[in-house]
Amino acid sequence: MRSDRIFALFLGVYLLLALLGKIMFPGYLGTLNPVALFYALLFSLLIFLGYLFSDKLPKERLYLYLVVSTLMGASTGILGIVLSLSILLGGIFLMRNGGTDIRHAYYAGFVLVILLPLIAIVKGVIPILEPHMRYTPMKNLYFASAIFATLLLSYKPNIYLFLIAEAFAVISTFRTNALIVFLAYIFRAGREEAKRVLLLGVPLILLVFLVRFYATKGTYAIWKLGFIQTLVYRAGFSYMVYERLFSLGMPLGRFNILLNKYPRFFVASLFGKSTSYTYTLFGQPAYDFGIFGLMEGFLVGVALRDAERVQTFKSLALVFLVLAIENGFDALNFGIIMGSAFFSLGSREGVLWKEIR
Repeated sequence: MRSDRIFALFLGVYLLLALLGKIMFPGYLGTLNPVALFYALLFSLLIFLGYLFSDKLPKERLYLYLVVSTLMGASTGILGIVLSLSILLGGIFLMRNGGTDIRHAYYAGFVLVILLPLIAIVKGVIPILEPHMRYTPMKNLYFASAIFATLLLSYKPNIYLFLIAEAFAVISTFRTNALIVFLAYIFRAGREEAKRVLLLGVPLILLVFLVRFYATKGTYAIWKLGFIQTLVYRAGFSYMVYERLFSLGMPLGRFNILLNKYPRFFVASLFGKSTSYTYTLFGQPAYDFGIFGLMEGFLVGVALRDAERVQTFKSLALVFLVLAIENGFDALNFGIIMGSAFFSLGSREGVLWKEIR
C-alpha cells in the first residue's frame, strides 16, 4: 500500500479525534480556531503534493536530505547521535558485503533492545508498578530500546523481537514505545505475516493504552475521565497546544522547537508548565516558521516518496511520520525521516549501495 494512503488514514483518524475533543471539552480545550484549522489542512495537502511531485524534482535533493538529517542528529543529544551512528554503520555494512556484517549488527541491536530497559529495571525504574517513575530520566532507556527495536524490525521483521519490545513497552507505560514497534513490524512485514501480527499486536497495543490510562489515574488523583474520554481528550489537548503555537508563531515564526534538545518541555514552558506537551504535526512548523512552515510540509511529502523506494526506509519514514501526527516534529523523528529519504534515494540512484530487497 502506498505510503501517502497509509499516512492519510492515520492523519484522518487523529484529526477526527482531535476535533471531537475540542467539541466535547470546550471548557478545557477552548473553541476551535478556524484559521489554525485551515493552516493544518493546507499543511497536510502540501505533504500529499510533495509526495506526488517528488519524481519531478532534481536528484540533488539527496544532498539536502543529508545536510538536514546530519544537523538533526547532531542536535538531539546522546540518543540522536547514537542512532545516527547506528544507521551510518548499518549503511557501511550494507555497502561492504551485507550478509555477515549486517547479521552481527542485527544481533548487537537485539542485545541493546533487551539490555537498555533491564538497566532501568535494575535501577528500580518500573513505571507499571510505580507510575511516577515514568517521569525520571531513566525512562529514556525504555524509549531508546523501542527505537532500536523499530530500526531492526524495519530492516527484518522478527516475531520474538517484536514481542520482547512490546513487553518492555507495557512495563514502560509509554504508548509511543508500543506504537512505533507495532507500526514498524506491520509496515515491513508481508501481508500474511502482518495479519498474524495484527492478532498479537492489537491486544498488546490496547493493553499499553489501558496501562497508561491507569498510570495517569495513579499519578493524577483528580483525573475523572474514563478510558475512551481520555483518548479523545488527549488528541484534543495536543491540537489545542498546536493552536497556541500557531497563534505565537504567525506570521514569520520564532524558530525554537525543531533543534531544541527538549522540545516538549519547551512547549510546555510556553503554558507555564514544567511537564512535557505534545503539539501535533502542525505545531512545530507553525511556531518555527509561521506561514513559511507550509513548505516544510512539501519537503516532508517529497521525503516520504523518496523513502518509499526501499522497503526498509519506507517503514522507518512512515513510522516516525505517523508518530509525529500527535507528538509533533522534533530533531529525532524529522532527522530519521530525512535520513531515510537520503539512504533510499541514494541507493536507487547508485550513489550509496545496491538496493536492499
